[in-house]
Amino acid sequence: MASTKYYLQSDKSSVPIYLRFSDGTTKVNIKRKTGLVINPEKWSKKTNYPIAKDKATKNLKSKLLKLETFILDEFNEDHSIGKIIDGFWLENKISNFFNRANFKNPFETVFGIIDYIIKNADTRKNGKGSIGLSQNRIKGYKNLKVVLEKYNYGKDISIKSIDRDYINRFSNWLLKEEAYKTSTANKKISDLKGICFEAESHGIVINPQLRHIKALTEQKTEEVVILNRKELDQIRATEIDNKSLLNVKKWLLFGCEIGQRLDDLLKITENDICKSKKSNFRFVKLTQKKGNKTVEIPLNPFAEEVIQNGFPYKISKVNFNKYVKKLCKICEINEEIEHYKLDPETNRKKKGIYKKHELITGHTCRRSFASNYYGQMSNSLIMKVTGHVTEKTFLKYIGKSNEDFTSLIYSEMLNSIEKYDF
Repeated sequence: MASTKYYLQSDKSSVPIYLRFSDGTTKVNIKRKTGLVINPEKWSKKTNYPIAKDKATKNLKSKLLKLETFILDEFNEDHSIGKIIDGFWLENKISNFFNRANFKNPFETVFGIIDYIIKNADTRKNGKGSIGLSQNRIKGYKNLKVVLEKYNYGKDISIKSIDRDYINRFSNWLLKEEAYKTSTANKKISDLKGICFEAESHGIVINPQLRHIKALTEQKTEEVVILNRKELDQIRATEIDNKSLLNVKKWLLFGCEIGQRLDDLLKITENDICKSKKSNFRFVKLTQKKGNKTVEIPLNPFAEEVIQNGFPYKISKVNFNKYVKKLCKICEINEEIEHYKLDPETNRKKKGIYKKHELITGHTCRRSFASNYYGQMSNSLIMKVTGHVTEKTFLKYIGKSNEDFTSLIYSEMLNSIEKYDF
């Protein structure tokens, strides 16, 4: 028969109250601290409860009686379905009763959940519905842990302590103390909320405020860095003698015409170029790393011109991003724009006025394609190439607002109406 008993282990002025749980059937006999304390002078060795003479001891006795009932009810429930009853079980039950975090239970702490997700990354369902988290997603969780360790002075954080106030304080620290961009801070907060929801799926009670915390609003949307048609012509017309820079020039011009992420762009070879069976053009066929989508991108005359004298040779992402800035500087891509640039001293992106060649990266290729063909092709066709799923995301990606989209619709309507004779 299962039973509980409270007792003290010391005669000092303020001592912890222990709970002993035993069951003759399962031969379990375990004890754990309740987390409550009392002066031994107010404790009855006869009843093993506080001597209820004042409000404080009456409340304490009431808590212990309720805890006792809770433990026995939980035992009956868990034992009936075959759960292991041990010290860890008792410790968890006491913590659950008082709504405390048990830092020995990995599902009750932020770092515990992060470690659990990383450990099981290969078998977790990702946002696209397939199995396995990407290396970038894993890197994001690891970075979140590093940031939170810095914010919390190396200590783990209870899932139950994450509420609106914690999120607000963390957000202010990210923006003001660490100088993160609003978009980066939003990502950290979103990931932290996701950690809490993961804990909830393992039976941990989370603060209901989390479902109502919205993303931070950026005061001003930063300008999207692209190479427009005039700048691409400028790069095309510039003679380059350096072999490495000439190779990057080819990749850059080719990338701005096929609109792929740098990961996918730099893996393309001549073997990926196919001839259309129905029309007189060639196209690149590839499977995009993100989303695992197979796409076919026609090679327009600009793209064909780039590779007519040979396909560019392989280059790493690091070297591409290094050399493309040098190339664009030589090509005098010098428009000054307000943007963010990585500060090597702080390892943070710093806002300032920079010449455009300083900001060009591999990502510029995909953005340039989407922006240069916006209004020239339907958004749905551009999205087929870039891999965007929703038009809202696509418009934000190229820095277009709903008003820009409305203006485009109006222009198309006028073009259509001009065909009619009223």
